Amino acid sequence: MDKSVSTNKMLRTEVEVRDRINDLPDSLLLHILSFLPAKEAVGTCLLSKRWRPLWPSLPTLDLKRQDFQRLEFFQQFVDKILKFVDLKSVKKCVLWLSYYKTQEYFRPQKISRWINAMMSTQVEHLELHLMRIDDYELPSSVFTANDIKVLKLSGEMISSVRVGTLSHVNLPLLEVLHLKCVRFTNVRSLGMLLSACALLKHLVLRHLYSTFNCPLDIGGLNHLVTADVPQFLLPWKVFSNATFLRFDLDHMLPVKVTPDMPTFYNLTHLEFKYYSSDWNTTLKYLQSCPKLEILVIGGFVCSEMLESTISDVPHCVSSSLKEFHLCSYRGHSNRCQTLFIIQCKNRKENVRQHLEAD
Repeated sequence: MDKSVSTNKMLRTEVEVRDRINDLPDSLLLHILSFLPAKEAVGTCLLSKRWRPLWPSLPTLDLKRQDFQRLEFFQQFVDKILKFVDLKSVKKCVLWLSYYKTQEYFRPQKISRWINAMMSTQVEHLELHLMRIDDYELPSSVFTANDIKVLKLSGEMISSVRVGTLSHVNLPLLEVLHLKCVRFTNVRSLGMLLSACALLKHLVLRHLYSTFNCPLDIGGLNHLVTADVPQFLLPWKVFSNATFLRFDLDHMLPVKVTPDMPTFYNLTHLEFKYYSSDWNTTLKYLQSCPKLEILVIGGFVCSEMLESTISDVPHCVSSSLKEFHLCSYRGHSNRCQTLFIIQCKNRKENVRQHLEAD
């Protein structure tokens, strides 16, 4: 008898919880659905009369090939979603395309049609992850979106996404730009793209398969806060207001400390990786970072003894540095690096250190 009463009580509780959820306003239910992949969001709506009218107004379209067993099912789903969803309500679009079988093939025209449909909305956040889509050129509509604030484009190492020659770029509200495994047919198109992002705050550029003979002249990005880029690609002045920088320094190009290098007064976190033995230039660069708190150096090679004194150690080491990581270090210990580490240890406040040699 007690068991039966307990079971009935649990069932009533579950019903009450469902009723409370169903009593929520449409806007809140749509917000909940925005955290689900599109396939799950639509499936959830179709299970309930209360939720069924909501799916055409989904604010997020998260479309992933891996959520479907067969390619044709995925393509049919995307076609129907873009046809029946009220695209004016969509604020975020994510498109993941990848192959699971060698015979699968996405027609470039179909991909472009999907992307253009997304760009016809007032989308504010767009992510296009196109894996193993050989030599696909993005439609120009991606770079002429008045409302977009976040743009993330990526291919993969063996099949980069291609950006053709751009004649016009209009991204007045863009704040976040990530480009990974993207190839620019015309280098000037990348400069045009960056120059058009006056409000840009966060920038990631990795594995750009283009030839850059000198830094791009793009003026300043006055609102830039964080950057993860190849060091040789942009002039130093672009990063003058940044708080976080990660550089992947080309081992074929020297690190240059030029007279016009600004002082990075806001920079607190710096990471760079390169294969060089130019420790003296590294120290000169750090002299421009008076408030640095976290320093990560990777891939440094020491091939010869360098002449330096304790006065050469950057001011930030004795004043603000809290963490120092020397990773994948190769070569013999030399006086300059030893003094740098000793200076860290002499700080009144402990500096967390991580030293890792190959």
